[in-house]
Amino acid sequence: MALTAMVMKRRHFFKYTALSTSGFVLAACRGFNSQNSPQQEVSNFGKLEKTYLTLGYVPTLDATPVIIAQEKGFFARYGLTVAFSKQLTPNDLEKGLSSGKLDGAVAPFPLPLLSQVNKNATPIVSLMTLNLNGSAITLSQKSWTGGIHPITDYYNFREFANTYRRYIRSFNTPPSLAIASNSSMDNYLSRYWLAAMGIDPHQEIKLTEVAPSQMLYKLQSGNILGYAVADPWNQKAVSAKAGFIADISRNIWRGHPSQILAVSESWVNNNPVTARALVAALLEACQYCDVPKNRPEIAQILAQNKYLNTSLLAIEPALLGKYNYEQISENRLKNIPDFNIFHFQETSYLKAPNHVNYPWRSHGVWLLTQMVRWQQADLSEYPVDADKILDKTYPLKIYEEVAKALKIKLPTEPMKKEPATAFIDQREFDPSQPVAYLNRFELRAANPQILI
Repeated sequence: MALTAMVMKRRHFFKYTALSTSGFVLAACRGFNSQNSPQQEVSNFGKLEKTYLTLGYVPTLDATPVIIAQEKGFFARYGLTVAFSKQLTPNDLEKGLSSGKLDGAVAPFPLPLLSQVNKNATPIVSLMTLNLNGSAITLSQKSWTGGIHPITDYYNFREFANTYRRYIRSFNTPPSLAIASNSSMDNYLSRYWLAAMGIDPHQEIKLTEVAPSQMLYKLQSGNILGYAVADPWNQKAVSAKAGFIADISRNIWRGHPSQILAVSESWVNNNPVTARALVAALLEACQYCDVPKNRPEIAQILAQNKYLNTSLLAIEPALLGKYNYEQISENRLKNIPDFNIFHFQETSYLKAPNHVNYPWRSHGVWLLTQMVRWQQADLSEYPVDADKILDKTYPLKIYEEVAKALKIKLPTEPMKKEPATAFIDQREFDPSQPVAYLNRFELRAANPQILI
């Protein structure tokens, strides 16, 4: 397409969106589409309501897209000046969003949905997904001496499950497994993992909220038996020989959402143009992060004191796809190129035009089923107004407008089935049948409740 025609097409698109702005400017730049080919132009979105933003994050690799958007000038490209606010836990992020101290945050996928079902919480929305996969379950040296090894040592998951279940039931009181927050995806994936092994996460394990930066110390002191979190905290335990990787979140649900761009509902209503500029900048950053040749430099950027403040040894395994399960007996490296996906990498569970950043409503449906399963947020049955809740949580129009402007192809439907092969228990998920899906789980809170 000739440059003039492209300019006219972009102007026409933005003129008729619901942005209600004027004075659109076209800025020449170089971006990356989902196939990593250059874009000659990216459009600015009109007059920004806010140009100075404060974004919060917890120092883990999940924050990679916002850090790279800052370092590589993607925020500046859209007229945004961004300051970062490091927080200890996702609960601190929620407080910052609710109080207005934070304009946005790299937040756990469940946080916005939890806020929408909780009538007393400030409504938070998810503008885009920032990454898939990315977490692991680390167990202590005590577990190693107790006869538990990484799942890679076992013939299959069933063999690991039988061994681990016997080990857990050998304790007189339920041992503690740390998670960053009840609003974290690690909370729900850990429950799913334990239940798939026949271990009741309500009765046989104590899930404890601990700040990620404190997890290793708690592990070394013996206060917890293990933890579920994003790196670098898993690899830090491995390198210190304080623990080993029992399993990774990608094995529990291949392609699960991890972190999202969260803003309060009132913020996005007051700043619709800024919201679109923010999504555009982070979309370009996510594309940049998935170019393999960029990953070594990204690791060096993240290791800086002002960001994750840690060694490359703790960062590179998850970013470069050579993950180390343990060093207690020997280095046990496994090639896992999709440990972290930020925009697109073709896998058995991710095929174009599907991509990471699209806010799948079906992911929200799955999360609602697990909230009901474990009676989180006082949910004991699947909400009759689930569609309304999902509409508020995932304002698809914003993302779709930005993606089209950046020439990123969108999925054909906002709901997609997850095949049995995606889950560790080989259980297919059909988002059109959430109650039937729920009733297939024998192990859940208030068992043997049957939902209708």
